[in-house]
Amino acid sequence: MEDLTVTHRQITRGTSTLHYWLAGPEDSSLVVFTHGGLLDHRMFEAQLASVAREYRMLLWDVHGHGQSQPLGMGGVFSLRTVVDDLLAIIDQQGYRQACFVGQSFGTFITQELAFLYPERVTAMVIIGGYCITMKAPQSLPRLQQGDGANRAPAEFKQAIANMVGIRPEVKAYALEACAPEETWRAMNKAVPDFFHEEAGYHIPMPFLLTHGDQDALKGIGEQAQTWAQRDPHCQYVVIPDAGHNANQDNAKFFNQVLIGFLHRHVPLTIKR
Repeated sequence: MEDLTVTHRQITRGTSTLHYWLAGPEDSSLVVFTHGGLLDHRMFEAQLASVAREYRMLLWDVHGHGQSQPLGMGGVFSLRTVVDDLLAIIDQQGYRQACFVGQSFGTFITQELAFLYPERVTAMVIIGGYCITMKAPQSLPRLQQGDGANRAPAEFKQAIANMVGIRPEVKAYALEACAPEETWRAMNKAVPDFFHEEAGYHIPMPFLLTHGDQDALKGIGEQAQTWAQRDPHCQYVVIPDAGHNANQDNAKFFNQVLIGFLHRHVPLTIKR
């Protein structure tokens, strides 16, 4: 899409300046992409041409990631603050509703927003994430313990790069993009508290649940099957030849699934 224009904007929230990017027709429905932990908005570059051809596409850097640094928030990562910041960005653009796409850590933000403000969400897409309204997976404490706590920063960044992708280009991107130590230490402490089991809760809007067939995070695939069975509005697709960053590892297959889902559940135009 040679004529694609990407506009860079920012918003001040408290003592932090958050950066975000927009592309696609201004009169189309909004699709918001939230990146994985320690990475940045560039992880969705392979989706730009496909999505922004028809939809208004918003990418952003979460607190402490990419260009939205330093972390701020008093050094304590707050999921609720991040959710409210994302809604402030959307409000600034004049949208009342959007489809939200999240990858890994970004799925926590997407899910919490849908849980707290379902009226703002037309549809939702999960890429390689745990369900935060189910019991936290047993593997989570082991994943959190020592994620950088006893490693040199360079060693930790390399471990993250090796974990997220199977293609060399994906690993190289993760190694270059990896957020600073302040961010990953704050997130390491915060993530276990993101889970709040909600008996009888079902995600009320259509959602696409995906993960790579070679996702290195323990329990992603196993929990996804249970999750898909729990929620009647779920479409569950395993992305072949892909690791944790499935949208990057196999962008062609993922984009086909994503566009098909959007066409079924997100109108091309919307009244604001």
